Amino acid sequence: MRRRRSVLSSTADAGITRYLQLYSILSQSLADGEYKSSKALPSEPDLVAQYRVSRTTVRRALHLLEQEGRILRRRGSGTYAKTNRVHSSLAFNAEALYGDAPAAKDPGTEILQRAPVDVPASLQAAHPELGEKAFAVQRVRSESGEPYQLAVTYVPESSAKRYGLRRGSQSAGLEKLAKDVRGVQQVTTAVAADAIASKQLKVAIGAPLLRIRAALTDAKGDLLAVDEMLLRPDRAHLQDTLARDRGGKSKQRWQLKSA
Repeated sequence: MRRRRSVLSSTADAGITRYLQLYSILSQSLADGEYKSSKALPSEPDLVAQYRVSRTTVRRALHLLEQEGRILRRRGSGTYAKTNRVHSSLAFNAEALYGDAPAAKDPGTEILQRAPVDVPASLQAAHPELGEKAFAVQRVRSESGEPYQLAVTYVPESSAKRYGLRRGSQSAGLEKLAKDVRGVQQVTTAVAADAIASKQLKVAIGAPLLRIRAALTDAKGDLLAVDEMLLRPDRAHLQDTLARDRGGKSKQRWQLKSA
């Protein structure tokens, strides 16, 4: 008999085990309010058939959601969403993401670390100006007590020295750096949550996150810092509005509209 192949990617293909992939799918459905508290989620056999995975895979995914307090499992009755409240999803546009210094005084912001760190190899490859070590500010941002963003600002040694980040008031130096930003080049991808992101954003290890890496430059085009932001896709999203300019029909171009 030919074995049916799972509709979820294999570990080798995706780098994330199948139960975490299923957990992510169900987690997003719960966040979107697809399952109301009065309506049961698909049964274990239904999930096995729908996603072509083992019963063990389904049970491990449901166990994670139960640990997070997202679902209620009733023996002989079914599995239910524990609340019908839909998480509000914060909208960020290209302008709103940048320009603010990462200061602990910001509402909902907690500074986790301010210290020199080793720069990840992938960042060094993309931005050699950072060097092997940089001054880093790591912070987590929350809304109504729920974390939605984990961010690290990497400042190269030259900028750290110029803005006095290794001495005196670091907050003042970061605020001055933020005011000197004149250009932003960002790259958006999806990554799996590591142990740190899992703890700070309260998601399972391997859960998908939205990652934005942005190079911040001054008026001369020199690199001032690199921001790396991880966003929970169920609690934050990117949103921009485009409009055509009023030039001739043959030259009309799409432009970002200011908020």
